Amino acid sequence: MNIAIGGFFHESNTFNPIITSIDDFIIFDKQEIYPNRNAYLLAKGIIEYFEPKPEYKLYPLVFAKAVPNGEIDKELYLSLKARFFQYLNEAPPIDAFVLALHGSMRVKDIGSAESDLLLTIKQKYPDIPIFCGLDMHATMTDVMLNCADAFVGFKTAPHLDAYETGYQAAEIAAFALRTKTKLCMGYARIDSLIAGEKSETDCEPMKSLISELHRMEQEDDVLAASYLLGFPWADAMENGVTTLVVTKDNQDKANHYAEALAKKFIAHKHEFCFSSPAYPPFEALTLALQDTVKPVFVSDSGDNPTAGSTADNTTIVSLLSNELKDQSQCKKILVAGIFDTNAVSECKDNLNKRITLQVGANYDTMHCRKVELTGTPITLIESFGLFKSQLILFRTDNFDIILTSKHIGFTGVEMFKALQIDYLCMDIIVVKLGYLTEEFKPIAAKSYLALTQGCTDEVLSRLAYQKTFHLI
Repeated sequence: MNIAIGGFFHESNTFNPIITSIDDFIIFDKQEIYPNRNAYLLAKGIIEYFEPKPEYKLYPLVFAKAVPNGEIDKELYLSLKARFFQYLNEAPPIDAFVLALHGSMRVKDIGSAESDLLLTIKQKYPDIPIFCGLDMHATMTDVMLNCADAFVGFKTAPHLDAYETGYQAAEIAAFALRTKTKLCMGYARIDSLIAGEKSETDCEPMKSLISELHRMEQEDDVLAASYLLGFPWADAMENGVTTLVVTKDNQDKANHYAEALAKKFIAHKHEFCFSSPAYPPFEALTLALQDTVKPVFVSDSGDNPTAGSTADNTTIVSLLSNELKDQSQCKKILVAGIFDTNAVSECKDNLNKRITLQVGANYDTMHCRKVELTGTPITLIESFGLFKSQLILFRTDNFDIILTSKHIGFTGVEMFKALQIDYLCMDIIVVKLGYLTEEFKPIAAKSYLALTQGCTDEVLSRLAYQKTFHLI
């Protein structure tokens, strides 16, 4: 059987003014995905389910992935979509599509990319089934639900099961193709929108809600059960929580289980809360500066690039440079970091020289202003990570700050190691994140969530929604 595989993976923040361009993406065409599968774990799971089975022949199309950011440039999306269908036209007749999608990718002037892509596939190939793996924060639309035969979403936040989700989507597709069993999807919508930092899956109530998904999937005729939470930093009419259950030819059960999951969520929705102590930024930093353990992590949650913020909000840097300057001078502090291409370029030209920089607020001009920093760029990394960003470690009199030339996430210690930072000896590490990643949790002696105002404001009521009204 011939299986077409492909995927577009991006979480698009409509409050971020950046238009995400081709420079922000890593793109793999056709066979390029095989040596690069570790860069796209959802796709890797799909590939590695089918790969050892000789009865299936894979036809890779386009795989495009970027760090969450603002909406996607329309022409870029249309060019990726055109390549997708060009490669499809070059393939032999296809028996199924198995796709690695995010679910909350939005395109400037188009809207939901997944809706647009799936609808076009269905129009061109109305009789070919479509199976999709999705991020937990997918925003489900009527078009998506009407076009695909089955969806399954991540069950962990932080997201640790992308590979397993891709594998499960492939498993479902193989079952349907092998047995010719009709699949039935039931779903229910919940008019709520919840910040990711209130829905970590190691914490209640999400821990119990996810356990119920696993329990359902142990039943022989249930192929998938998912909570798809929507994406709170996209202003869209369809935003909200969707429960979704896929069964083997049992529509009544799919509907019943989806409704049961929705009722359970609603019964517990007022229990959702931050898993770390959460304070306004001045208070969070003050508490961190008073702590004697180390390292203390402070999440600059209103400017989290892994949820699509600009990564150039200067609120924390301004506090450390001004109101909290005296307290911060007696501590070893690392700020990770600020996205500022011009500042990186200036630092490259002045390595190991004391200079004065204007930093940040190139994109987020609503919530902050540029900050003047005087210090020395002491380390340069030319090509870091998947997105080949330049990194600068800039040392001021009262803290070190990482500057990046590209919009990337601050998610792990590899960045610190590359810059030769003795991070375990830091008193305070500020990271542009929400909940801490699995790499940071074991090394954090303590952590605080700084409720900064920015494009990923955790206080959802402070955001200027025009279309989304159901918030937790």
